[in-house]
Formats: sequence, structure tokens, C-alpha cells
Amino acid sequence: MWLSKLHLKTKLIGAILLTSVIAVMLTSYALVRYDRLQEIENVSEDMRILAAIVANRSTAALIFGDARQAEANLKALGENPNVSMACIYDASGSVFAYHHFVHLDQKPCPDEPQESELSIGTNLLEIYEPIELDGLNIGTLYMNLNLGWLAQRWQEQLVFIVMVTVLSLLLSLALAKYLQHLLVKPIQKIAATARDITRKQDYSLRAEREVKDELGEMVDVFNSMLSKIEQERSDLTSSEEKFRQLASLSPVGIFQINLKHDITYVNNRWSDITGIRQPNATLEHWLSHIRQEDRRAAVRAWRNLIENHQEFVVEVGFERNRDQITWAIIEASVLYDGQGEIYGYMGAISDITDLKVAQLQMENLAFFDPLTGLSNRRLFKDRLHKSISESKRRGSFVALLFLDLDQFKRINDSLGHDAGDVLLEETARRLENSVRESDTVSRIGGDEFTVLLNDVENTHGVRHIAEKILKKVCRPIMVKNQEIINTVSIGITLAPTDGDDVNTLMRNADMAMYQAKAMGRNNYQFFSEEMNKEMMGYLEIEKDLRHSIDYPEDFIIYYQPKIELHSGRFVGAEALIRWKPEGKDMIPPDRFIPIAEESGLIVPIGAHVIRQACLQVKYMINTGIWPEDGKVAINLSARQFSDPDLICKLQEILEQTKCPVHVLEFEITESTLMDNVENAIFTMRQIKEMGISIAIDDFGTGYSSLAYLKRFPIDVLKVDRSFVMDIPNDLNDMEITAAVIAMAHKLHLQVVAEGIETQEQIDFLKSNYCEYGQGFMIARPMPSDELERFIQRPLQANLM
Repeated sequence: MWLSKLHLKTKLIGAILLTSVIAVMLTSYALVRYDRLQEIENVSEDMRILAAIVANRSTAALIFGDARQAEANLKALGENPNVSMACIYDASGSVFAYHHFVHLDQKPCPDEPQESELSIGTNLLEIYEPIELDGLNIGTLYMNLNLGWLAQRWQEQLVFIVMVTVLSLLLSLALAKYLQHLLVKPIQKIAATARDITRKQDYSLRAEREVKDELGEMVDVFNSMLSKIEQERSDLTSSEEKFRQLASLSPVGIFQINLKHDITYVNNRWSDITGIRQPNATLEHWLSHIRQEDRRAAVRAWRNLIENHQEFVVEVGFERNRDQITWAIIEASVLYDGQGEIYGYMGAISDITDLKVAQLQMENLAFFDPLTGLSNRRLFKDRLHKSISESKRRGSFVALLFLDLDQFKRINDSLGHDAGDVLLEETARRLENSVRESDTVSRIGGDEFTVLLNDVENTHGVRHIAEKILKKVCRPIMVKNQEIINTVSIGITLAPTDGDDVNTLMRNADMAMYQAKAMGRNNYQFFSEEMNKEMMGYLEIEKDLRHSIDYPEDFIIYYQPKIELHSGRFVGAEALIRWKPEGKDMIPPDRFIPIAEESGLIVPIGAHVIRQACLQVKYMINTGIWPEDGKVAINLSARQFSDPDLICKLQEILEQTKCPVHVLEFEITESTLMDNVENAIFTMRQIKEMGISIAIDDFGTGYSSLAYLKRFPIDVLKVDRSFVMDIPNDLNDMEITAAVIAMAHKLHLQVVAEGIETQEQIDFLKSNYCEYGQGFMIARPMPSDELERFIQRPLQANLM
């Protein structure tokens, strides 16, 4: 720990000094040790030679027992100052002669000779040399040498080693200082430059290169890194500035939220939309500003985003005060960093208040009768459908009363439309006063009304309300100072006794109403078995349809041309099916298509329509008749659109017919899309990926939300003929049509108007910039051969 805290220069000096000391000490030790061993070896070799000579001279002394001669031979060893003692042993190992050369140390000879020839102690060297005669051992010569002089030699060497070590330390210190200056100083300059950059936040500073070695390269790398950081910082600053400018100018609100749910960034538009001005707002604070009706959906969407990372689009309203609501669409998704980790959430919020107000106005115009204020046919059908579902769940009955004013046309023609309107308004009020609050009164068109009675226990209560209505409606009404007495005919049907779907009940009630008129008007009639005979005709049609499925030539494709209203140029046609069973007259589509839809036969019939249309258009393309940008519009029914094999069948048909996909346009009704929005979006995206255009048919007759409409991958909106047919007589329909066209253009969609029958309608549509149109005024549906001649007509003929 303490070593890691030292400065680099201290570590460098210490490392050099320690290395030098260790190197000198190890080298000196090795040399001294080697010198000692070498000296001992030399001395040993000399003494062995001397011992061999003395041993050879002492042979005769041992044989004759001449101890004096032996001692004289031993004295000859005194020529070597290192010999301290010597002795000769006889053959029995007894001391025969000996001599001490150092009188201060009178150690005796060993008691007997050793087997080892050479023995080295700390400061002692012992040599045993055998004395032989003709290979027979007759004695042993022992010599003891003093090695004290080696210790003195070691002391002298030690002094020399110390002197060398000190000199090495001094040289190492000087070298360390030089290396410190050479190595550490450039690093210190880099560190100083880095500190200056950190303190000043100035990435234009650079370290100075003083050497051309690796440290110089490190300085170059450091400066290059600074240049890259400076460039990236500049790019980042520029990008952030662009983002701020774009965010400040953006028409949508932009926000960013961290993992703690703190709002870390918003632009001014976000504050304008939400009404929140606090600088440190949180997600919870933001959600609290959403109106109560939308808050649960918004909280659920955010929870799915946070827990499941599921991006969302949700429509909400922000309450500014009791009378002001800002409508918005919130879109949000997860933010990931460079390592793929989540670090927050980002999204946008769009103000759709104007579109929402337009939608609400359009819905009010589309679902409520502007004259009487009652729900119209569209809204009535929806409520009837819900009432049927509720009755199935509760096990109760629903009664549907279909009313038609008697002689209304006579009153309207004689007294004028104003009088007719007064009569209708008064009739509506009397009907509302005749039923409960839980019941629904609707005007479904002209002088036709419906009454929906929920939770009916038996027919007695229905009869009572029907009689009550007859009495109140027939009371005199003052119109233009004239007393008018009008009556009403009522047809009644019950669900689920007479049927459990909207169309069946409407048909039953309609038949019962005509029966009431046939009975003399001003009465009511329940749907009966006799009226069911009409349904037998439907069964007959279904049987014939099943037979015709095996004979596709019974189905004929007609085409209704579609033109560009401004120029009259032909831009496509809508493919319409006609049916002529073998041996029978042609049956109109509105007669057999509902039956085909209900029975599921519409799927193979629809596939036949697509195949035939592709073949006939392909023929016209090959002959050069069909325009390059022309499209053939084909209706996809609800059954077809929900068919899981739809995409596979389309691919198969296109492969068989070789028809270019860009000429196809599928028309899907608004109600079909709203049955299951997410599945509808998925299917439409698959169709779009194939290169086929998509149009919403009968737009304005359903309940599509702008949030969903924005997500639909569509190209065209078709204004329903019910809005066009009364132009210019019905101002309400004119306003709806204009609103639909404007909204479609806001969403970058093209608009096609259906049911054009008068020049006034064409003029109105052109004045509101509607691009395309079709209807009897332009051309009626026609076979393919007539369509070929129509396409080749002059442009002005299409606007006649």
C-alpha cells in the first residue's frame, strides 16, 4: 500500500539503487567465493604433491624404525608456512613421528589416520597420504594446514567490495537522476497538460514533444487523442445545438425521463401542451395533469413501457380548467446507451386538439340527427348491437320498434319542408316522452324512427308502450296556423326470439312495419312466422350461391370508373361483383352479398373477384389501354380481411395472374378495421409490404379514433355516398364531407368521393380539393369490354 503511494520518480530512483546494490553484492559474493575455492584447490594440490614426496622419503624410515629420520623428513614441510603440524603413522595406525611448526597451538595428532584423503574445515586443511612399498601400505602421512590467511584475504576483499558498492550507488544515483529527468519529465508535462485541460475545459491545449523515442510517441498519441476528443466535443456541441434548435421549433413536445422517473428534458412545446411549467417535474406529476377518464390508460401504458419495454401510443386529454381540455397523443419508447443498457425513456407529445374537436363535431354530425337531436342510424345500430349482447348475458329480451309516419310525404309536399321539419321535431319529442330514460329513440332517415326497449320481460309491456306512442303521436300539431293530425305505423320484433343480430332484427321490424301499413296504418304489428317466408328466399339464395361457387362463370365483374375530378382523367375503377345463377335473372349485390358474408361464402367469391380483376386489368395493361398510374379497387369484406390465409391467397393469385401489385387497391370498411384494431394494423402492414394500396371505404360511418387512424397504413379515404348524395341540399352533409376531406389532407391521404350524381356535387367536391370521384354522374358500373371503351374516351367526356 505504501509503495503504491510513492511518486514515480521515487520509485525509479529506488529501483535503480536497489538493483545496483543487489547486482554488486551478488557479483562480489560470487567472485570472492570463487576465489576462495580456487585458492583452496591450489593449496590442496601443492600440498598433495609435497605430501607424496615426504611420504616417499619416509618409506625407509618406517621400514627400519628410524624415528629421527622420519622427523627430519617432516621438518622439510616447514618450507610451506601454511603447514602447522605433520605426523607419520605406522602400519598399525600408531603415531611413529610428528612435528609441530606452530608452537602456540600444540594440538596432538589424531589418534589414528582417517580414510578421507582430504578434509577441509573453516580455517583448517587436513591431508592424509598413504605410504606404500611395492603396493603394500606400511604407514600414513598426516598434514594439517592453517587457512587463516584466507580470512585476512576476505577482509581485504570486503573493504574493496564496500568501496565498489559505494561507488556503484553514487553512479546509480546519478544515472537515476538522469533517467528521472529523461523519463519522468515528459510524463509530468503530459500530466500538467491534462490538469490544465481539466481545469480550463480547453481541449485545444497540447503537450510539447521534446524527445523522439517512445515517450515522444506517447506525447503524439496523447495529442492525437486530444484532437479526436476536441473534434467529437465540437460535433457533439453542434449536434446538441441543432437538437435544441429543432426541439425549440418542433410542433410536437419532446421529453426525456430517467430511470428515477424524473423529467430531465422538455422543450417549450411540451410545456405548452401539458400546461406544466415546473422545472423539476416528475412523471407522476405529469400524469396527474391528465384528465381522470384517460389517466388509467396512460398509467397502464407507462407501466408496460417501464416493466416490459413496450413502446406505446396513447391518446389523452390534459385538463387546463373545467372548460378547457388539450387533447394530445403521447408516444414513448426506451432509451439505450452504447452498451445496450437502458438509461431512460424518450418520446413526443402531439397536440391534436383541433383534430379532436373536428372529430367530435364530425361524430356529432355523423351519429346524431341534426334536426331532432336523436341518435341516427349508425349510432342506433351500435346501441342495438350492445343491447343484444347485454340481453344474452342477462337472459332478458330486447324489443325493437320500427316507426314510419303515415302520409308524411303528403304533408311535406303540401305545406313545405319547413312544416315537415316541425312535424319531425315534434314527433321526436313525443317519442322520447313515451319511453323510459334507459330506452333509445332514433331517427334513421326521412320519416323513419326506431325505439329500442331494453330489459323487456314480456310482450305486455311492449304493447303498452306501442299504444302509448300511437296515442301521443296522433294528437293534433299546429303547423303554420294549421292543425295537423298525423299517425304512425309500428313494426315490432323481439331479440333473441326473432333474431340475435342487428340486420336480422332491423329486417324483421321493417317487415312488421310494412305489415302494419298494409293493415290500414296507425297500428302496430309484431313480427310473425308469415313474415319469415321472406327469409326462405334468403335460404334459397344461399343454396344457389353454394352451387355457383363450383361454376365461377355465374359471377360477373363490373367496373365503376373513377376519375380525377379536376381534369376528368381516368385513374382507375372499382371492381363490383354481379351474380346471375344459371336459369335465373341477375340478382343485385345488396341481395346476395349479406348472405354470402354471413355464410362465409364471401371468401371464395372474393378470391374469384380478385383473380378475375387481376386477369382483366393485366390484359388491358398488355394492350396498352390501362394507364400507368391506374388502380383497380377491390372490396375486402370483413370475413375476407379476417381470413388467416388472406396473404397466402393474395400471393398465389398474383403469381398466377402476373398482375403488377402497384395497380391493386383494397377497400376496407371503417367498421371492419375497428373490430380488432391491432390485428387490423398487422394485416394492413402485410398488405402494404406486398406493394398494394389500401383505402378506407364508407369513411365516417364508424367510430375510428384519430389515434388509430394515424397508425393505419392507408393511402386513400373514401367519403361515404350517404354524405355526398344530399349535397347541396343538406348543409350538414356538406360540412361533414368538407371536414373529412380536410382531415384526410392533414394526414397526407388522398380522397375519393362516392355516389356523385349531380354536377353541383362535383363542383362542391372540386372546391374542397377532393382529388377523385365516382358515381352515376360519371359512369355506372359496366363490364370489362365497356370499360375499355370508356378509358379511351376523351377527357372532357368524363366530366359531361
